[in-house]
Amino acid sequence: MKKKLIYSFILIAGLSLAACGGKGKTAESSSSSKNTEKTSQTSKSTSTSTTKSSTSESSTKTSSTETKTSESNAAVKTESNTPAKQADTVLSQLNTAFSTTHLPQAILTSRTAEYLTAATTSAADQANFRILYYAETSPIEVNDLAVNDLQPIASFEKKTYASNEAAASAVNQIIDNGGNPIDLGYGITGHQQGAAGSTFLSWQEGNWSLVVRASNINGEVADPVAKEAVAYLETAMLPAPQTVGQISLTASTSDSYQTNSVVWQEGAVVYTNQHFDPIQALKMAVSTNQ
Repeated sequence: MKKKLIYSFILIAGLSLAACGGKGKTAESSSSSKNTEKTSQTSKSTSTSTTKSSTSESSTKTSSTETKTSESNAAVKTESNTPAKQADTVLSQLNTAFSTTHLPQAILTSRTAEYLTAATTSAADQANFRILYYAETSPIEVNDLAVNDLQPIASFEKKTYASNEAAASAVNQIIDNGGNPIDLGYGITGHQQGAAGSTFLSWQEGNWSLVVRASNINGEVADPVAKEAVAYLETAMLPAPQTVGQISLTASTSDSYQTNSVVWQEGAVVYTNQHFDPIQALKMAVSTNQ
């Protein structure tokens, strides 16, 4: 890319010099050319050599200047927009756009790229909207078309129903106390059973129902994720569902942001946040209280 820029610069410079010369200088050049033809071969060779040397030197200087300018601009861009500043800007814009809702503030993880950005539905509908979150290696503005080709790491959705009952039904809470009891720590007992090549480990905390799914085919185990979730929730407070809440996590590693979800009801409204990382999905929900 730098080479293309340099060649373009030299070509434009050459065209500019030709344009500035005008007709008078063209005629002058033609006369000079005729005189040159009458000179010796040695003189012609010397002139050609000198011209090539001058052009080469000019090209080298131009290339050096262009490179230094490019490097300088890159340095300024990095210093002026750090990942922390980018995250603050993105979250602030989202909070302003959807000011009637407490949005999640914890999105990125140690496994993601450093620069946060997002794409949203129209802010005109404050009762029903969706936000997709992205983590990239360079800063991208909110709702930039570039995100259409990128993979989201998380999402947050607000959906309003006709009644509290309709909202509660949409949460699709699952309570399952069958199967083998598993001690998850902190006085919480989970219940584990298998179905269709998977193992499901379920438990309840307040109005929340939680389940971790593990694939038997892939040799996954649900216990570690379930115990980590229980330990985290001992020190963090989830939003309080008015009636029901459902947390569905997975023991598998996936890049899909839809793998883990936290869904809860507040009146006729249902909130859903999803993340590719199971514990970060919990942290997202907790951060809506901030």
